[in-house]
Amino acid sequence: MNIIIGHSNTDLDCLSSMIAAQKLYPGYEMVLSNLLNPLTSNVVSFYITKLSFKRPDDIKDQPIDHIVVVDTRSSMRVKEFFANIGHVNGNIEIFDHHPTDGFDIPGAHLSYVENGANTSTMVLKLMEKGIKLDEDEATIALTGIFADTQNFTTDSVTPDDFKAASYLISLGASMKLARFFLQPLKNDYQISYFHSLLNSLDFHNLKGHEVCVSFMELPKKVNGLAAVVEQVFSVEKADAIFSMFHFQSDDSTSIIARSRKKAVPVNKILSAWGGGGHEKAASATIKKTGDMNVPMALKAELLKLPPDRTAESIMTKPAKSIPVNVTVEEAKRRLEEIDHTAAPVVDSDDRVVGMMGNKNIRNAEKANSLGAPLKTYMNTKVILINASNTMREIEKIFLENKFNHMPVVNDDIKLVGIITRKDFLRAIHEEDELAELLQTR
Repeated sequence: MNIIIGHSNTDLDCLSSMIAAQKLYPGYEMVLSNLLNPLTSNVVSFYITKLSFKRPDDIKDQPIDHIVVVDTRSSMRVKEFFANIGHVNGNIEIFDHHPTDGFDIPGAHLSYVENGANTSTMVLKLMEKGIKLDEDEATIALTGIFADTQNFTTDSVTPDDFKAASYLISLGASMKLARFFLQPLKNDYQISYFHSLLNSLDFHNLKGHEVCVSFMELPKKVNGLAAVVEQVFSVEKADAIFSMFHFQSDDSTSIIARSRKKAVPVNKILSAWGGGGHEKAASATIKKTGDMNVPMALKAELLKLPPDRTAESIMTKPAKSIPVNVTVEEAKRRLEEIDHTAAPVVDSDDRVVGMMGNKNIRNAEKANSLGAPLKTYMNTKVILINASNTMREIEKIFLENKFNHMPVVNDDIKLVGIITRKDFLRAIHEEDELAELLQTR
């Protein structure tokens, strides 16, 4: 027997990858996990007559020749399958897109492409070989790509993800059905938990990172909690969310986490409890909680985070400034020299006392007063950024004010740099590289 498997708690990307793999390996049997993500379970239920698959118990003691593993390279995430597999006569081929998962399946050959969705890699292989999916298969595959890339908004998205999605649409994949399958909260109990979770969030500023944490006691395990957490995260502006659910029936605790920043890598944080996933989406289960204080243990891990970036790390320095004791004409000349539309005005101690820009100079020109003292026309109401302000604080300052140039000062109000809106946006764009630098310090 030749089989295709994915990881436990199968998500839509994993299911879609398995379907594509079956096209690449005709005659291979799909073996589906006993534990499915709720969205995956919904898709399987609607296409139950379309999809042909076995369960792990069905392959017990069966002779296995060749295994294709998709969407994981971790032995922990496929142990329910290998627990039923004895000796493997042939090869184990792995197709995965997770850059940080441990590769520990003995004797396996890994094919790794870092796309936003593993399905995209599999679909491109189908394209290369001229193998087509029918409309239903293409719809499931498109849904898988949308799900794992969060509608093409994750940092891991590549041009190949768009290429694969475009190809699937050309095969007749239904956008309407994809939207239907991706509706996060389909059950009444999920709506109830959504509101309960919103009301139980605790917000913490940890070294400049805004993190929200929640803890809920539930009588027993229920499906669909990840979708609830994702929905809460989508309406909150926190950098990361960690939701803990303790199930009284078996004294286990699940932690579901989501992040918007590489500086808060939730998979690494939850690795303390054997968790897995991406830097931006991960989960972990503590099987026997016992006397363990999970919120305190989680907080201890969160305190290990590197500090968030500050104004000092993204500002332009040294800042070009204009002395307060010059004329408007001299200020105009200096702005032309530095090719800026505005610059801070400083006193003899390098303290910021105002801002001078082209608009101020035009007002002086209209009044034929270029020879007037600069301080007559400069803006004295200046918004200052402290060198220790975090990215979140800088964002708020820019959103609440119309100025394009913000002087950065130390605690003595002395000028140490300047930040423009372009500087701020560039810092967001380069967040991953800067986060990696901070983590190595």
